[in-house]
Amino acid sequence: MTQNSSEHRPLFTHDHRNDPDTLAGWFANKTPQSFQGWLANPQNFCIVAVAEGRLHGVGLLHREGELMLFYLSPGMQRRGVGALLYRAVEQKAIQWGLRTLHLNSTLMARSFYEALGFRSVGPARKVFGVLQSYPYEKSLLPDASHQPPAADANRS
Repeated sequence: MTQNSSEHRPLFTHDHRNDPDTLAGWFANKTPQSFQGWLANPQNFCIVAVAEGRLHGVGLLHREGELMLFYLSPGMQRRGVGALLYRAVEQKAIQWGLRTLHLNSTLMARSFYEALGFRSVGPARKVFGVLQSYPYEKSLLPDASHQPPAADANRS
């Protein structure tokens, strides 16, 4: 994805509304140089989905638990690619000993993250142009409500 890329605009129209300032801000850090820096940072875990020589998705997790990037190529939505990428990201987070993942979602991606178990943790905020960012988090700890009750030590 590059700053001048128009191929991704149809996917995010509800988020950016074709606003030039929003698009410029959104794509400003999506450069080969930025991506190389993210890959070189040992605090980051990057996973990509590639098939038949084409990039179909990318996820970037920071060591502190922030899902910094998560994108799918046009036509890859609702085909399981995102779920596969996310499972790899979550597995790495668990290996790192993280208890919670955090992210900022666009309007269009909210239902995807909610289906993965993320929950909204605050109001939307304007990021740049007309783009709204929705904070989410997900606990990686087992849900105590699904655990069997502990045995009473005083019973015989």
